[in-house]
Amino acid sequence: MSSLLIAPETEEAATKRKLVFDRLGDILAQRPKLRLEFDEAVSSVKDITATLLSHGVSDLTVEVTALDGVSDKWVGAGVSCFFRLYEQPPHEGAHLFTFTSRIVSVHRQANGVVQFRLALPEAIYQAQRRHSVRVDVDQRKVPSLKVWRELPSGTAMAAKPPLLDTEADAKSGFKVRNISATGLGLDLSEVLLRKALPRQNKGERFSLHFMALGSPGSPAASFLVNATLCNVIDRPQQSEISLGFEFVAEGVLNEAKRIVWHPLKLDEVSGLGKFIFKWNLDNSREKPSHES
Repeated sequence: MSSLLIAPETEEAATKRKLVFDRLGDILAQRPKLRLEFDEAVSSVKDITATLLSHGVSDLTVEVTALDGVSDKWVGAGVSCFFRLYEQPPHEGAHLFTFTSRIVSVHRQANGVVQFRLALPEAIYQAQRRHSVRVDVDQRKVPSLKVWRELPSGTAMAAKPPLLDTEADAKSGFKVRNISATGLGLDLSEVLLRKALPRQNKGERFSLHFMALGSPGSPAASFLVNATLCNVIDRPQQSEISLGFEFVAEGVLNEAKRIVWHPLKLDEVSGLGKFIFKWNLDNSREKPSHES
């Protein structure tokens, strides 16, 4: 009778696995709220908080107090999780972490509470903040971006023509340079800048609406933000100007199609983090390897 030989876990894989279990243990000890972001195909809700109940050798269970529309069709869908942990001893500082997983099963209780069993993540990463990473993107990933001077709450956005629009002004030299969950950089030609924004005051607020694509053919997500102009960089060799913005609020349209602004949570735009994570991975894979 032949026996099935199973290759032992490599030292690197064992180390990664231990780090995952250590971090899950920290979550159970500190009990932080987990922010979940599901695939757009199953849910467009961008502000879902959960609690880690337990974890095993191959999965973990999280609980959401209420979530409409959950069904067994969610099984197999991807999910991103963000949470904050404090260093030991307490109050020495906090760090934001993230991991990606997929839904293994869904259990809905009579009181509306939903429990998700998720596959054990391969790794848990410390989330990189705006000052340390911005992802380079092109119009395939951010196919549309419009800019206005700050639109107050109650404004009917559709009635306000934008100052800048990548769809209309791309041929005039207007594009997204890079983006993070807390800010972005724009490039535009000197000619277009003089026409659309003859004055630029650092600290001034602007309203931006943009679309994001995780991958070609996937559903586009819509984001409406208020942002502060932080820097203006002249690039004379390219005859262009770069504008750097930091997000300060996120908005939604109410039933009357008017803007309602909300403060940021965890200092970033809800739902944007998973795109940054995906694009950052894509960019890493696209970089040519240099073999000796």
